[in-house]
Amino acid sequence: MNSISKLAAPLKRINARKRLSPMVLLTGIVATMLSTASMAQQQLIHVQGTGAMSVTPNAYSVTFVIEEQGETVGKLNTALASDLRSVVSFLLEQGIERNDIQSMQVRLTPRYVNSPNGRVQEGFTLSREISVTDSNIENYDKVLDGVLGRGVDRIQQFSFVSTTQTNAYQTALVAAVKDAKARAALLAKELGVEVGEVVAIS
Repeated sequence: MNSISKLAAPLKRINARKRLSPMVLLTGIVATMLSTASMAQQQLIHVQGTGAMSVTPNAYSVTFVIEEQGETVGKLNTALASDLRSVVSFLLEQGIERNDIQSMQVRLTPRYVNSPNGRVQEGFTLSREISVTDSNIENYDKVLDGVLGRGVDRIQQFSFVSTTQTNAYQTALVAAVKDAKARAALLAKELGVEVGEVVAIS
């Protein structure tokens, strides 16, 4: 529960040239700018900046699989739908919002068994995935035990997550850019030049 996951923004490389106003260019334009700058023999400063934010998980995400095996698809679908209703009803009772319960992939595959004459088909396997996100992080064990007793056959994926991860990542990106700019300014000062516009970020 107290584990902290690190979100680190990718290294940001900024190419800067003399006395131009700040500007960030799209990738498709970067190659032309760099080529033109090279032909004009203008000076470039290449730096790398890093930014990081620590986030504490405040929710968990889990994907369940409900599976039925039998001879006819109609009966399999009826049985699977019954299990699905039971699982969803239980999840709602645990205070999980309906919007946080997502019915995912449905798969129908032939089921084969070994026989004296080789592998032969013996009906079908129908399965369905359910993805759930719950902010009541202390309740995850009760939820897992509950769904496993109501038709869920296996846990496909489980992880603790942070619902503020996107904001933290964007903050880390901004920090990385600021760090790169500070490094460029330091190098420019030592070289006796001035930092101009941003030529490329990668």
